[in-house]
Parts: sequence; C-alpha cells; structure tokens
Amino acid sequence: MIKPSPAAVIRVRPACPDELGDFTRIVAEAFNPKMNLLYGRNPARIQKILGAMYRGPLEHGYDGMLVAEIAGRVVGTLAIEPMPWYPEDASLVEYLTKTELGAWRRWWNRTGFAVFSRGAGYGDAYLTDIGVLKSARGQGVGKALMRQAETWAVVHNRQALTLWVAANNHVARRLYVHAGLTETRSEFNAQSGLLFGVWRWVHMQKKLSSSVDRK
Repeated sequence: MIKPSPAAVIRVRPACPDELGDFTRIVAEAFNPKMNLLYGRNPARIQKILGAMYRGPLEHGYDGMLVAEIAGRVVGTLAIEPMPWYPEDASLVEYLTKTELGAWRRWWNRTGFAVFSRGAGYGDAYLTDIGVLKSARGQGVGKALMRQAETWAVVHNRQALTLWVAANNHVARRLYVHAGLTETRSEFNAQSGLLFGVWRWVHMQKKLSSSVDRK
C-alpha cells in the first residue's frame, strides 16, 4: 500500500497528455470486470482502446480529466463529461473496435455501452471513471478527487454533479454520499442484470451554486 509521509499530500490536478498510459491503466484496474466484458481479457488491448478514447480530449487540453497523485505517482482518476470529442477520435475508436474485437465481443461492447453509458444532462458535470489503484486505497484519494471535481464544476458554471452507480456498489455509494451527493432515483434494468449481474442503478446528484453566484 502507498503510505504518504505525514507531510505528504494528495494532489489532484488535470491530467497531462503524457499521462495517458497512467490514466488508462488505473481505469482498467478499477473497472476490471467491466473492461473484460467490453473488450475481453487482454490488458494490452484494453489499454489500447481506452487510449484511443481519451487521447483526443487530453491532446486538445481538456482539463476535466483529473488525476490524483501521491509523492509524484498517479494513483487515481476521474473524468467529467461531456468531454470534447472530435471526428478523428470517433473514427479511431471505431477502427480499433472493428480490428481488435471479434464479432461476438463487438456485440458485447455495443450492448455494454448501451447499459453503462449514461451521459450528462444539460448543464451538469457528469462524473465517470472514478478509479483508485488498489495499492493506494484507504488514503482518501477518492474523497480528494470528488472535492476537486466539485471545484471544477463550480468554476465551469455547471449546475450539478451527477452520476449513475450500480446499486450493489456500496463502497462507491458511501463515497458519493460523503461528497454530498444524494440519491434521486433508481432504475431496474433487466438487460443489465441478465448480462452483467447489475439489476439496479442509482442516480445521484449534488446541486451547485455557480462561481458567479458565489462572488
């Protein structure tokens, strides 16, 4: 386990383009069962496709992809949607999906994204890919990421923090409640239950005052 010294702090900041590998590695580890379903069990393939998804926003300077670091090592991630996407990004992801995945896995991939991808409501900061390395858990990394996400949302005049979480993910739900989010509704999803073992999803939200309102 990574144990910071008493003087050390968890630093949360926007990811840099050269940290793409760190970002994808942490997401792949934190969401390992989900990644295996979407892309198969080949770690190199998973990171290759994730890299294609995140490269565009990072290279175009999007500051809503956050990383947490301890003693200079990146140990946590959080992405805020909507992220900027460009035609060349979408084309690369589509190309890799076709060339790296077989027909059966492509079906799983399309089905999985239909279940897992929710997207942001108008004016919201939708939080996704909140991941912490196993070796760094229990250090407050998730809490630090959530605090910085709220700061980001206020500065960018977003109306609320929002996310969807699996109802059986009790650890994550406790983290979000601690960050001030409340559960607004839940949805039963038979397809998600049959295919992925997640029968119910919970929507959580924290309404925000904009940076303009706080002046």
